[in-house]
Amino acid sequence: MNRADAMKDSADAASHDRGPGDESVVRVASTAPWDPYEVWLTRVKQPRERAAHVAAARASGRTKARRD
Repeated sequence: MNRADAMKDSADAASHDRGPGDESVVRVASTAPWDPYEVWLTRVKQPRERAAHVAAARASGRTKARRD
């Protein structure tokens, strides 16, 4: 038996182990709405503003550089 056959057998076994409720859980999770503006705000804009604020504070000497 080669690796591809083993992987197929493993996937077949896993698909038989699923209960009837498993598919609905996957469907609900994949259709969860998301707001592109919220993603941009929390992943792009706010981190940039925090980084700029920290850089300005360090430049003015209000904070010390942390050493990890």
